[in-house]
Amino acid sequence: MAKSTTGQAGIFRSITSGWQRISPRLVPLLAIITAFIIGIPFMIVTGGRGDIASGLSIAGSAYSALIEGSTGLVVNDRVSPDNLSQAARLAAVSPLTPSDLTSLSRAITRVSVTGIENVRRYGQVLADVGEEALAGAAEVNPDVERIGAERLQAIQPLVNDLLQLPRSQVRQLADPYLTRISLTAEDRAAVEALAPSAASYSDADLLAAMQLIRAEGIASLETLVQQAVPAETVQLDEATAAALDEITTLGLTSVREWVAVQALLDEAGVTDLAAASEQVLLVRRIYDAGLLSQQDIHTALTEELDTALVENLVVRRPGNRLLVGTGFSAPAGILYTTGSTPAADRPETVYLRLGGSALLFFPANLETTIVRSIPYIIAGLAVALAFKAGLFNIGAEGQLYIGATFAVWVGYSPLFDAPQMFHLPLMIIAGLIGGALWGAIPGLLKAYTGAHEVINTIMLNFVAILLVDWLIKSANPVIMQDPTASIPRTPFIANSARLPLFSGLNPIYFVVIGVLVGVVLLARSYGRIRENWRYSLRPLLIGLLVALGGLFLSWMSVRNSLHLGLIVMVAAVWFTDWFLQRTTYGFELRTVGANPDAARYSGMSVPRNLVLAMALSGALAGLAGTVQISGVQFNMQPAFFAGLGFDAIAVALLARTNPRNMIPAGLLWGALLTGAGLMQINANISVDLVRIIQALIIMFIAADAIIRYLWRVPLANKEENLITTFSKGWGG
Repeated sequence: MAKSTTGQAGIFRSITSGWQRISPRLVPLLAIITAFIIGIPFMIVTGGRGDIASGLSIAGSAYSALIEGSTGLVVNDRVSPDNLSQAARLAAVSPLTPSDLTSLSRAITRVSVTGIENVRRYGQVLADVGEEALAGAAEVNPDVERIGAERLQAIQPLVNDLLQLPRSQVRQLADPYLTRISLTAEDRAAVEALAPSAASYSDADLLAAMQLIRAEGIASLETLVQQAVPAETVQLDEATAAALDEITTLGLTSVREWVAVQALLDEAGVTDLAAASEQVLLVRRIYDAGLLSQQDIHTALTEELDTALVENLVVRRPGNRLLVGTGFSAPAGILYTTGSTPAADRPETVYLRLGGSALLFFPANLETTIVRSIPYIIAGLAVALAFKAGLFNIGAEGQLYIGATFAVWVGYSPLFDAPQMFHLPLMIIAGLIGGALWGAIPGLLKAYTGAHEVINTIMLNFVAILLVDWLIKSANPVIMQDPTASIPRTPFIANSARLPLFSGLNPIYFVVIGVLVGVVLLARSYGRIRENWRYSLRPLLIGLLVALGGLFLSWMSVRNSLHLGLIVMVAAVWFTDWFLQRTTYGFELRTVGANPDAARYSGMSVPRNLVLAMALSGALAGLAGTVQISGVQFNMQPAFFAGLGFDAIAVALLARTNPRNMIPAGLLWGALLTGAGLMQINANISVDLVRIIQALIIMFIAADAIIRYLWRVPLANKEENLITTFSKGWGG
C-alpha cells in the first residue's frame, strides 16, 4: 500500500514538474482558451436568456461557426431517412406534391407559433358557428377600406343594374365619365335608359358612381359591393365571440388553413411541430437539388430517397440548407465550381464521409483568413520591433496611412510607368520610405528632446489620417483625388503595381522554388552531408514542403484573392528576426531597450538606436499598408485602414513581441475577424462578442499573472515579463 502511494506521488510530481517546464511557453495559448471559456457565460446570458442548456448549445454553435468561418473546417450531419420521418408521416396520410411543401412548412410554423391548442379551439368554433357569423369574422378587403363601405353600399343598385349588361357595353358607357367634371341631361338619360336605378341618384352622385365604375371595373365592384354589405347579426356566447375576434385579427383564410394543417398533424401523429416544419422544407430542398423526381411525396420518400442519399453527397447545413454533390458516393472527394464563376474549376468544398456525418473544408474561408491576416502580421512586427528598443509605438496607424499614400502615388502616377518587375518593387520601396519617415519623427523627438513617443505617435496618427483625408478629398486643386470616381478615392494603381495572385501563377514555379530552396539548404549543409547522408533529409524535406505549400495555396485560391503579399509577409518576419538576433544593429537596439544606461556605458549611441528603431518600425507599418493597397484595395480611400494599426498592438502583445510568433498571432487575429460574421449568423449572437473575446485575450496576455494563477504556471522571470519591457518607454 505504501509503495502504491509513493508511486502515485512520484507520478504526480513528474506531471507537475513537466507542467512547470512547458507551461510558461503556453501562456498565450492559455490566455486564448480562458477568453473563450469566459465568453460562454456571455452567451448564456444574452442568447440563452439565462438558460444554461440553451446557452451551451449557442456557444457550441458559435465556436463551431467561428472555426468554420476562419479555417473552412466543419463537421455537419449527412441527411438520412430518419431526418425525414415526420415529413414521411405527413405524406403517408395526405397526398402531397413538391409545390405544396413550402406553404405546408410555413403553415406548420404558424400553427406552432399560434399554439396547436389554440388552433384546435379555432377549428371547433369554425365548425360550430354558421356561415352568417363567419361572414362577420371575415377579414376586411383593403379595397373596401380604400373606397369606403358606405359608398359601395350606396352604388349597389346601380351596379346590379349594370351587371345585366355585357362587360364591354358597361365599359363603353362609363368611358366618357372618367374626365367629366359635371353631368349633362343627355348623360343622365343615357345611363337611366340602361340602368333605371340611376334616376334615384343626384347628378353629382351619379357622376361619381360612373367614374368609380370606370376606374375599378364592374366585375371588381360586384365583389367589393358584396363584401361591403353588412352581415346579419348573430347572437354568440362570450367565449365564441372572443374566439371569433381572435380569428378576425389573425385572418379567417389563414385560420382555416391552420385548422386543416392541425388536423393533418393530428392524423399523422406528429407532435414535434418545429421538426416537422424543418423536415418538410428539407424535402423541398432535396427536390430543388434534383435528387427526387416523383410528384407524389410519399412515393418519392419510399422509393427514391434511399438510393439518392447513397449515390449522392447530401449534407445538412445550418439554417436548413443543403450541400449537395450529385454523383459523389466516394468516401472522400472534391466539389468544384463550374461555369463562368471567377474560380471556375477550382475546389469549392472538400469532403470526407464520417459515418452519418461529413468533414467539410471550404478553401475560400481559409483563403480569406490568410489575406486578412497579412497586414496584421506585418504591422504587428512594426510594433514589436519598437518594443524591443523599449519604445511604445502607438503610431502604426499613421505610419500605415503615410506609407500607403506614398505607395499608391507611385502605383498610379504615370511618372513611374514601368514593367511589373520594376514598378512593383518601386511601389514597395515608396511605402517603406513613407512609413520610415513618419516613424522617424517621434524617434528624433524622443532621442533629442525627450518628448514621449506615446504622446507623439498618438498625435501623429491624427495628423496622418487627416492629411491623407485632405489629399484625397481636395478638389481645388485636385491633388490625389480621382475626379471620375463617385466616392472620394485615388485613381486605381496600374496593373504592373499589383501583387500577383497565387491562382495566376503556373504550378511549375512552385516546384522550381521548392527545388531551389532544397539545393541552397543542401549546399549550406554540404560538409555535414559528406560525413553523414542523413543530414540531407531535412533540406530535402523543407524544399518539398515549400513546393507542396505553394501548390496548395494556388489550389485553394478559389476567390482569386490570395496574393504574393504572403511571401512579402514571410520575408518581413524573417528579416525582422534576423535583424534583431543576427546583426550588430539589432543587438544594440535590444540592449538599448533592456538597459539604456548600460548601452551608453558600453559605447552604444542611444539616440541613434531610438531613431533607427522608430524608423524601422514605421517602415514595417508602411509595408503593411502598401501590401494592402497593392494586393487588396488597389486604391486609397479616407479612413481605409479602420484601426488596423491599433489592432497591430494587440497582435504584438499576443506574439509576446517575438517575430517568430507573429505569424500564428496574426492568423488568430485574422481568424477571429473573419469568422465573426458566420458566428453571428449561425448562432444568432452579436458580432461584438468577438471583440469582447479579443479584449479578454489581450487583457490576459498583458496581465499574465491572472493566467499563471488560474493554470498554476510558474511566475515569469525578467526576460518573460512583458510588462517590464512595455513600461520602458514610460520611464524615459
